[in-house]
Amino acid sequence: MVDVWWWWWIPGRITAQSLVVAILLLVPVGGRAQSSAEASARGAKHTVRATYVESSPRIDGVLDEGIWGRLVPITDFLQRVPVDGAPATERTEVRIAYDEDALYFGLIMYDSDPEAIRTSILHREGRIDQDDHIWIALDTYHDGRNAYLFEMNAFGTQGDALFSDESMTLADWNWEGVYRSEARITDEGWVLEVAIPFTTIRFSADEAPEMGIAIRRVIRRKNEDVYWPHIAQEFRGGITQVSQYATLTGMRNLRRGRYMELKPFGIVGAQKFGGVEDTDVLDDLGFDFKYSITSNLTLDLTLNTDFAQVESDNVQINLTRFNLFFPEKREFFLERAGVFNFGDPGQTEIFFSRRIGIANEIIGGGRLTGQTGPISIGFLSLQTEDAEVGDEQVLRGANNSVVRLRADVAPRTTVGAIFTNLENAEAHNRVAGADVSARFGGGSSLNAWFASVWDSGSERVSAGSLDLNLRNAKWGLSVGYTDIGEGYDPGLGFVQRDDFVRYNATLSATPRFEQSAWARQLVGAVVTSYTRGQNGAKQSTDLLSHNMLTFQSGDHLVLNGQRRFERLDAPALIQGRELPVGDYTFYTISGSARTNESRTLSAYANFSLGEFWSGTRTQYGARLNWKTGPNLTLSGSVNRNDIDLPVEDGAFSTTVLSLNVLAAINRSLFANALVQYDDISEGLQSNIRIDWIHTPGSDLFIVLDTGYFLGDLLDPRDTRWERRTGVVKLTYLKAF
Repeated sequence: MVDVWWWWWIPGRITAQSLVVAILLLVPVGGRAQSSAEASARGAKHTVRATYVESSPRIDGVLDEGIWGRLVPITDFLQRVPVDGAPATERTEVRIAYDEDALYFGLIMYDSDPEAIRTSILHREGRIDQDDHIWIALDTYHDGRNAYLFEMNAFGTQGDALFSDESMTLADWNWEGVYRSEARITDEGWVLEVAIPFTTIRFSADEAPEMGIAIRRVIRRKNEDVYWPHIAQEFRGGITQVSQYATLTGMRNLRRGRYMELKPFGIVGAQKFGGVEDTDVLDDLGFDFKYSITSNLTLDLTLNTDFAQVESDNVQINLTRFNLFFPEKREFFLERAGVFNFGDPGQTEIFFSRRIGIANEIIGGGRLTGQTGPISIGFLSLQTEDAEVGDEQVLRGANNSVVRLRADVAPRTTVGAIFTNLENAEAHNRVAGADVSARFGGGSSLNAWFASVWDSGSERVSAGSLDLNLRNAKWGLSVGYTDIGEGYDPGLGFVQRDDFVRYNATLSATPRFEQSAWARQLVGAVVTSYTRGQNGAKQSTDLLSHNMLTFQSGDHLVLNGQRRFERLDAPALIQGRELPVGDYTFYTISGSARTNESRTLSAYANFSLGEFWSGTRTQYGARLNWKTGPNLTLSGSVNRNDIDLPVEDGAFSTTVLSLNVLAAINRSLFANALVQYDDISEGLQSNIRIDWIHTPGSDLFIVLDTGYFLGDLLDPRDTRWERRTGVVKLTYLKAF
């Protein structure tokens, strides 16, 4: 046994598998998940009781029901920024009630200058953070790990998220819950009324369930964040630090049962591709069905799944040797998507749902998500159909399945496993993995994962990672190790690059200037990495100095310096230009400036210049945002690269132009248009989406999508239209 341990730790022989095994041995597997008693003790310092009401209040933004006047409000909000722990500069009152069907909130946000309350967002899931707004976060299982987040501004416009394991990504904001909210601005500030149905959230089956709760208010003109309970700066995650929430008590006899939700859809439209004489007629019916097997476990079924209403991706021009990452935007995959997270986000993900249904359409399938005791469960299985990809060529459909389990083995410590399977009659690709996450202190954590791929006709290939992050309010230190085997390719995952072993470290300082009249915080970090191949040969190194200054006004300045080394053992292509084998070292300097986006006019600009593969690269970009009012926002951007490589035809440039238009009649009828041009494809792309929420959770979408070629035609008789699509999609949510 001693020989085995020494083998693990011989320099150059460390493997991801051995590191994960070692970490798992240190995890108190014999421990138990956090009990309700422990959770209650955690929130004992701050506890609020929900009061039962015989009749539900009318959600109209007017707190004129007698119940609101009888309740004692929460008022002791404290700043997180700009002065950590200081009293809020404006008073906030929060009252909480409930009945068998829903949880109710009555909030009064007093303001000494009501005319200065910032309101600009009417469209659901918009950038509500640019306005004065409120976050209500509910840890419904009271496990100190996971939470629902409900966001509303002074119009009552809604945004929401669902995050896991005290961490949140942009993708978590794509979950959409069904709840009611109304707000109005008064002479004293603004008032908000909210009703969250118990059918929208999942919670324990206890007769008197307790929940964790946190409330955050943002006073945007002051860039002031106030919390109840106070979550200090040492807890770097802010609202995601679910372990620091208060306790919500007093609820009993909540209406339960087998909750069912049917969401049928119908779609009609037409699509025509350039060079194809026929026009495709689009007409289909389908549905999504949701069934609560228990209060903690939900089954989702889908048939004839269609994503016509999904927004287009932003154009990206690849100037690297590796794959680009595009985030998931499809609704079916977004609810509780965090349950399936495994690996390094955007780098090496074992399950990446965008691999499903892009080349082959989804026939149907199902998903099971939820929690039973200390174990979180995620299961998904979808079948795709065959697709024609050329003359007499067929891309076979396949079954796409994933099983994800996570167990809470100790407070703030989770171990998990994953299995994915991509299989059809011709081939299969399977992945099995295990991971562990332990969070401690304010923002510190230890994370490790290991996975192996079995592909038909090839040998097993493995990968893994270990990261230790030590952080508090003033400094941070992280070290990491990643090992990705040659040919590692999970069929349902995303891998940016394979065949490497990487060592990385980051040292950061984050001093705050709470007494300054103009400066708020400085972030200074040194980031370094060393990457070698599986054969031990050096591949690349990176040394980055990152520096960002945040002002009290909400503006930012960034200045970076970077040194990179890359070794090419085989020729590589950069936009079709072949780089020869050799060693390359290049230095760059970059920077950016951003003004506060809550203003009527805001701007962003960035630049980068320096060496690039023994040549030079100058990159610059800018974006201008204009809020004409709550009904129309315009955002235009340009991004350009001027590149000169020491190869044939090495001098070239790339330009991407975009215009984003956000229009809203009211909170139920809004639209967005994205128009983009790039001089690599020489294509003008436009995507227009109109959304009418005719009833909560039900939509009518009108989508127009076009592609138009602006370059030189080989044959003047050819059409410039690459595609023209028009679609109308109607959905209707029926709850039982």
